[in-house]
Amino acid sequence: MRSSDDRVYLAPVDHLRAVAAVLVVLYHGCQLLSASAGGHRFVPATDWLYSANPAATLVFEGHTGVALFMVLSGFIFTVGAYGRPVRYGRFLTNRLLRIYPLYLVVALLGLATQVTLPTFQDLLRVLTFATPAQPYGGVFWTLCVEMQFYLVFPLLVRLLAERGPGALLRLLGAVFLLRALVWLSSPVPEPHTAALYLGLAGRIDQFLLGMLAAWAYVHHRERLRARWLPPVALALALGLLWSFNQVHGFVSDSPLKLAWSGAEGAVWALVVAAYVAGRRSAAGGRFSRLLARLGEVSFSVYLTHFMVLTVIGEYVYGRFPAGLPPVWSAFAVTLLVALPVTVALSFVTYHAIELPFLRLRRPYLGAPAPVVPPAPGVPPAGGDPAEGLPAGGVPAGGVPTSGVPAGPETPRPRQREGDRGR
Repeated sequence: MRSSDDRVYLAPVDHLRAVAAVLVVLYHGCQLLSASAGGHRFVPATDWLYSANPAATLVFEGHTGVALFMVLSGFIFTVGAYGRPVRYGRFLTNRLLRIYPLYLVVALLGLATQVTLPTFQDLLRVLTFATPAQPYGGVFWTLCVEMQFYLVFPLLVRLLAERGPGALLRLLGAVFLLRALVWLSSPVPEPHTAALYLGLAGRIDQFLLGMLAAWAYVHHRERLRARWLPPVALALALGLLWSFNQVHGFVSDSPLKLAWSGAEGAVWALVVAAYVAGRRSAAGGRFSRLLARLGEVSFSVYLTHFMVLTVIGEYVYGRFPAGLPPVWSAFAVTLLVALPVTVALSFVTYHAIELPFLRLRRPYLGAPAPVVPPAPGVPPAGGDPAEGLPAGGVPAGGVPTSGVPAGPETPRPRQREGDRGR
């Protein structure tokens, strides 16, 4: 774990970002390219892919990478800001510097494909992320949901620090009840769950569960380091996605869909907490570093892969490889052509477009509140000798930890610009 100013960097988080980005690319490639083999655009109701193989369903339901991204957002922000005041203006400015530059480039390129002068309404929709009709805009809705979460995060992390995890658990219960009321009261017989699924009302569970995973990581890391926990968490995630695929969950409008985002977020929150805690002391090999670098450019991968898939669908797909069923052909082309090209393009866009603006970010966290040592004769409030923390929560140097990992993991300034992570 490293940091620069208030930007916490955890290499395992970048590993999981890389996994989420790859899942989304494979998912879109398989769905879109296999449908194009029939000469038509992908229609979920008729073209969705199903399989009894759990590994295949992980790809066919690879939209779950979005849920993993959202859980990671709640997790990493909370690990960095837990117990510290957040300067609201600087926080939002940093978020815009993180998202807007590359997004605007991709969105304006999408406008250019229309070969017409953009109207004021077109530009307004670009500024508010409301551009799903563009050829590259199929992922823009998630940025809108992320921005909505950023607006309320400072309040939520303060609530967690002052009231504990019970406050977020109660909020999760309230959100579920309100979502059920909205579903029951809707006068439209069309899929109500789709609108909830694409907005913060249907996704806030995943951010909140990521925050709860961060709380568990801060307070119970030793328990999360059990070796059996990561494989069990991953098995639960795979089993849930397999079940979702078998019941045709994505195209279903069953009332059970109201609980889907919470269930999906819960298994990924368990995966995140277990993997990050378990990887803390693992030696970073070459594969680990490569995966972290891929996670570093995952935002570019996420925004540019539609551009690559569009070109491949027009000029490459259908010519390679020959003799395979459409689904396998789409998977092979996505894995062997689209993914490497997207990653290569993403390293260019990251360093040329993202990184210059990331370096403009300023610290947004205030100083942690001082920790009052226990009075003489009063038993110490916890402490974790394995983390190098004496009882009372104050490290040997006298600097309060405020819930941020200390001891062997005490963040130190990095030699290079701390642009990874958040």
